[in-house]
Amino acid sequence: MTRTPPVKRPSLLLPLFRLAAVSVLAALMLWIILSDPNCWRQLWPNDIQAGLLHWTGGQLRTDAADRRHSEPSFAGLLLAVGLPLVMAAVMQRTSQAGAGVAELSRRTLPCVIFAGVWLLLWLVSPLFLGVNFTQFLCTTAAFSMALLLALLWNALPVPAERGGAAVAGTGGPATVVAGSRRSLLVVLLAAVLWQSASFLLNRSLYDNLLVPHGDSAMYEEHLWNTWHGKGFRSYLDQGLFLGEHIQVVHLLLLPLHMLWPHYLLLEWLSTACLAICVVPIFSMARRWSGSSQAALWLALAWLLYFPMHYLDIAIDLKTLRPSCYGLPALFWGIDLAERRRLKSAGVCFLIALLTQEDFALITGGIGLVLWVLRWRTAELDQRAIARWSAGLAVASAAWVLLAVLVVIPAFRGGEVVHYSRYFGDLGSSPGDLLKTALTQPAKVAAILFSQRTLLYVVVLSVPLALLPLRRPLLLLAGGATFAMLSLIQLGNGAGAAGQAVELPPVPYHHFHAPLLPVIFWAAAAGLQERVSGDRRRTLAERAGLPQSPADRARLACVCAALTAVSGSLLPCGAAFWSKQADWGRARLYQPNERAEKLQRVLARIPPTARVASTDYVHTRLTHYERSYDYSDYLRAVNNYRPGVPADTDYIIIDTGHRYSTIRRPQDIRELREEPATWELLPDETDGMFLVLRRVRAAAN
Repeated sequence: MTRTPPVKRPSLLLPLFRLAAVSVLAALMLWIILSDPNCWRQLWPNDIQAGLLHWTGGQLRTDAADRRHSEPSFAGLLLAVGLPLVMAAVMQRTSQAGAGVAELSRRTLPCVIFAGVWLLLWLVSPLFLGVNFTQFLCTTAAFSMALLLALLWNALPVPAERGGAAVAGTGGPATVVAGSRRSLLVVLLAAVLWQSASFLLNRSLYDNLLVPHGDSAMYEEHLWNTWHGKGFRSYLDQGLFLGEHIQVVHLLLLPLHMLWPHYLLLEWLSTACLAICVVPIFSMARRWSGSSQAALWLALAWLLYFPMHYLDIAIDLKTLRPSCYGLPALFWGIDLAERRRLKSAGVCFLIALLTQEDFALITGGIGLVLWVLRWRTAELDQRAIARWSAGLAVASAAWVLLAVLVVIPAFRGGEVVHYSRYFGDLGSSPGDLLKTALTQPAKVAAILFSQRTLLYVVVLSVPLALLPLRRPLLLLAGGATFAMLSLIQLGNGAGAAGQAVELPPVPYHHFHAPLLPVIFWAAAAGLQERVSGDRRRTLAERAGLPQSPADRARLACVCAALTAVSGSLLPCGAAFWSKQADWGRARLYQPNERAEKLQRVLARIPPTARVASTDYVHTRLTHYERSYDYSDYLRAVNNYRPGVPADTDYIIIDTGHRYSTIRRPQDIRELREEPATWELLPDETDGMFLVLRRVRAAAN
């Protein structure tokens, strides 16, 4: 009788050591981030930090000088990190004992490497890399923590991806279609929920009189003035809006605006345009990956991607930018071009060019990349795509040059484009910028290859778990736009000790908007599996990196969700729930009296009046005869002089908004310098609004 040799069980020593190592290293990294004030203050407000520390056994202590000291519990963090890993190891059920634990430990290897490298940099940077690099580690602490936790989460075992397997070829055609439809339905439902929540927030900001006119409500004024014969303009502009941007995409909304002439119509459509981008993202991801599950995860990542959220609610609560209307056109243009539907793609790219002249940098880059991908092939249809792509690149270059050098200056009386001054000491005109680039390339390179540029790479790629970096060729389509963002210098003021105050445009402004379709295009292509036998694939497998498309996309989605916790102003961000944050729910979205009391003021002013007002009040004056700006900013409509135009009938001053320098009638320049021209109307708003009326208007 032959005896069956005993099955040799794999050793659990090394896997268990790895699990212990990742728990200790991850807990140590989290302890440092939550202890150092330069790190944790990048994450969330004090009350959120205090709640997190309390939950993990630590505390946020305040000393006698009212300084806060964060004291996290290392044991609590170790338990929070290690307990899920222990539970996952215990729950493994395999035919070969220990194989599940070994696989789990292999999948946690990226966490060990990442946490180990970060801790090493944290230790050596003060000694060898300098204070600036240490500050960079603090600035990016939120991203480092999110990436670490996403890698840990993704290491945990998940059920088999049925939809992905079906689309990849293991199921029949009916199964493929059914799985794809179910995934797309989930994506659409998520988009509807996101759009509804986002619009409700924007409406609350509008109802609470917190939406600025400049860069938001003025676009609704463009439509109103256009179909009332006043021209395509608001009275903030020096003339027609074409002197600011070749931005006419919102004119496509005129038929709808004539049915419902309200600012909230533009808000609703703006959030809908951002949400509907999930459809072309789903299409691109499914085509590149062959997995509907991967497409689902990447589409959901778009809704959680916090740089996109700042296109919805940007700095200073600018809740409407026409660039939102052009993003679906860019996404669908890429998708349709890849599907060889060139006529439809051309229409989409034309709409994108109508969105703003700098979108041409992106459409030109897309055309150039598509040409590089196709021009070497001998197939006739591929060569046709290559010719079409080359035409798109040339037309885009001609469009942006014509807009910046000819059209916009023509509507500005020969002046250069206003955003030339955004580049600081590099020059104040396109010619100056070109001259600086040619004569002082080292100066341009120093700005272009700086830590701030590296920060932009982190901000745009880490929320997708670095997935777009797997396709650098596709990312080159956004190279010109990214270089422009890196060269922008908005800090023209001075801070403490004479240091320049710089407000980075990414992601808090809208400037990065046209770059996002290229980033998600590269992310979708990054889902594609490499051919079997590829040496890099083998090394990646041994390193524990996610290999299947669904695994990569799920990691990107989790990373987008975790970075949104510290980066977003929407409900997925911690600051939204803070009672202390300036941009939280308690201070922004609770009803207040300002809007109701402003209605009392407007009831006394005829719609035919010409009214100057401080910002935020403008949003209620877009349908009046004229709505002028009352601020210290010198505008062409008043010949660049202080005060208001001579035909102004009323002045409305909001004393309660955050930038107001006027709190009482004695602060008003017109009452001090022109008392015979202006009279102060009786106050019915408890000092919230001060209303002046021109004396001749009262006589009339």
